[in-house]
Amino acid sequence: MALIALQFVLAGYGIFERQFHKADDGWFEPHQAVGYLTILSLIAVLVVSLVTRQGRDTIVRAVVLVVLGILQPLLAGLGADTNPWYGVLHAAVAVAIAGLDGSLIGRGARASAQP
Repeated sequence: MALIALQFVLAGYGIFERQFHKADDGWFEPHQAVGYLTILSLIAVLVVSLVTRQGRDTIVRAVVLVVLGILQPLLAGLGADTNPWYGVLHAAVAVAIAGLDGSLIGRGARASAQP
């Protein structure tokens, strides 16, 4: 969740820096780098859920997280190169990823709180 929050901050920084400087000077590179790190962390969530033999619902959510994470750079590229609505979809998918990730965190917290 911290990486996802950082992604929103870095995206906002990139947008406003680009607006301020009126040029694309690589302001989105930190957002992109943390994005790939986020995808790796989503893959790690899936691996951990498989290795620890979590329930089917948890594994399905982890798979969906990975699929959505892999879609993110594709949507960002399409948004930059073809149609800005793909960029809008990129942001919406980020919100979906945050929601799914939060639901997995909540589920894990509840499970660990039970005796």
